[in-house]
Amino acid sequence: MEERFAIEKTPKGLYFGPGDFHLDPKRGVDRAVVSHGHADHAIPSNREVWCTPATGAIMQARYGSKLKSVLHTVELEQPFQINGINLSFHSAGHMLGSAQTLIEHDGIRYCYTGDFKTTHDPSCEPFRPVRCDVLITETTFADPEYDHPNDSDELNRLESWADYNWVVGAYSLGKSQRITRLLTERFPNRRIMVHPEPAVFHRIYEKYGMGLGEWNHYDHHEFNRANDLILMVPPKVLSSFHGRPGVVTMFATGWKRPYIRATHHMQISDHADWAELLRLVDSCGATTIMAVHGSGVELQKHLQKSHPNINVIL
Repeated sequence: MEERFAIEKTPKGLYFGPGDFHLDPKRGVDRAVVSHGHADHAIPSNREVWCTPATGAIMQARYGSKLKSVLHTVELEQPFQINGINLSFHSAGHMLGSAQTLIEHDGIRYCYTGDFKTTHDPSCEPFRPVRCDVLITETTFADPEYDHPNDSDELNRLESWADYNWVVGAYSLGKSQRITRLLTERFPNRRIMVHPEPAVFHRIYEKYGMGLGEWNHYDHHEFNRANDLILMVPPKVLSSFHGRPGVVTMFATGWKRPYIRATHHMQISDHADWAELLRLVDSCGATTIMAVHGSGVELQKHLQKSHPNINVIL
């Protein structure tokens, strides 16, 4: 990496030396800037954490007394400093409270996307593009194979099972709330029940102004009696419903080769696909790109041909 760039990959995660802080550290550190509330980005036991208010609430709900961090919550677009370094958060569109981190130092603008998507999602704040010199981006689906379908097209496919109860497996935080909102809008005549694990985060979403539509807590007696219900469950619970009479199981994921058994797979992703990633590269103005959270090999190959002036760091 060229010396003028101040962000480096370390065993503890991305480290910004001039400010002595980490971005989404993998292990406990003194100062952590956390992009969003998913457990692979927001870990406990950092001494101090800077994040958006919603991310702070999610971390407190998830970890409780095990969090062991002093939280500094900062609203989107509001400048703040860590050890004299100027930073600001900008919506990443991934889930409630998710934020890109803009760092300005020595005349260079660094933007760390965290996980992001640019497609419309009524359950969270919309993605906001950030101009930068150095883009540190997730590359979860950085492969031409990934072209995520339109949400409405995926929901229309569910009409084939109109006479069944549906059990939808989705990650308890982020995906479950998004799917709940989509299903309540698309199928207003169906009742939605939510398993206790995602219900905790449903309430946080609603506290921060993200309406998810009408939903109720899971009642297994009612679920077994009715035939017009949708039940949202964590992926680990989905298999217990597979094969039940009158029930169709569905797993919501962006991966083309899902790892959870289900009757049907809903290809709905909370990460940018290949086209979204390329549009971000074109619009942000960065001349250096660092790939994290996934392989950036395909992106590097593509940009070497299409944008030879851009340096891609893997």
